[in-house]
Amino acid sequence: MARLNVQASTATTIRIDGREVLAFGGCNYLGLAHHPAVTGAMADAAGVLGLSTTASRETTGNTVVHDALEEELAGFIGEEGAILLADGYTANIAVCQALARDHGVALIDARAHKSLRSAASAAGIQVFEYEHLNAESAAWLAGQFADQGVLMLTDGVFAADGALAPVPELLSVLPQRRATLVVDDCHGVCVLGDRGQGTVGHFGVRDARVVVTTTLAKGVGCYGGAVLGVRSLVQRVRDTADVYRRSTPIPTPIAAAARAAVRTVQGDAGLLASLRRNIVLMREGLARLGIATHEEPIPIFTFTFETHQRMEEVHRRLLAEGLYAPYIEYPGGPTPRFFRVTVTAAHTREEIERLLSGFARHMAAVAAST
Repeated sequence: MARLNVQASTATTIRIDGREVLAFGGCNYLGLAHHPAVTGAMADAAGVLGLSTTASRETTGNTVVHDALEEELAGFIGEEGAILLADGYTANIAVCQALARDHGVALIDARAHKSLRSAASAAGIQVFEYEHLNAESAAWLAGQFADQGVLMLTDGVFAADGALAPVPELLSVLPQRRATLVVDDCHGVCVLGDRGQGTVGHFGVRDARVVVTTTLAKGVGCYGGAVLGVRSLVQRVRDTADVYRRSTPIPTPIAAAARAAVRTVQGDAGLLASLRRNIVLMREGLARLGIATHEEPIPIFTFTFETHQRMEEVHRRLLAEGLYAPYIEYPGGPTPRFFRVTVTAAHTREEIERLLSGFARHMAAVAAST
């Protein structure tokens, strides 16, 4: 599908071709990318510290803002420590580089984000896939390779369809020695958990063998990535991961914005409440249209119709009406092309009903014309 050329945006709208459109796409789940406290913190920090540190953190490129963000992220997610990376993709590379010495085999969910496979392969770890969301499949493979050191990798929330990884079950089949479970939680942070702390917090898992990687560019609404876990793991990334040691950190104003975003989530319980209310509204509305979705508290709704032609025509009609419901091509979906609709905490009930009404009318019209 053709990519968008967005000229301006808010937490719920985009401007394309000079026209404002009500949007239900992307991953700005709490609307923090446009929150005034977040954008204001970025502007203030730029005036004090400039745009870039211009050097790696272990030479001359560290600031008190980066240090504070790591401490606050760890507290928010519920881990002992955190270390910042350029983005979620490089966070996965960093953790694999740090663990490659004593983890010879990586077991990866068959539909996991490609960054996990790329990271493990690049670190020289032999990769095997287990069946999607199937802890028994992972257990069988773990039993075959336990003596080589097992790195088990999964998305927490799968980007394409909103599926939730069976984290407790995966942890229960993980070998006790030379074994680590990495949860890529780019779509779980600021969505799941009683405080928005993510998938691991959602399940109440506490185990030194669990590592969380995440992005700051989705639920947090900013940019960057992080590896979170026990202090010894974080120190190992700092000491041995080339992708960390040999790169410039995220711009300081972005780090300041991320600090403000984390504080905003922690200080405003209404954001998560609004998101979860809107998830229910969207799920129930789609069900009335005969569209089945997951039952998890996740704002990603993936679905298809009978043919690609019908989906494309419904998408086109919605866009003409000023409603953007992404019809995308992305790995891991139910078909090569599919609708991936997301809601945010910033959407109103009226906006959600407007989208659902549009779907109902245009689905009926397209069905009648074919």
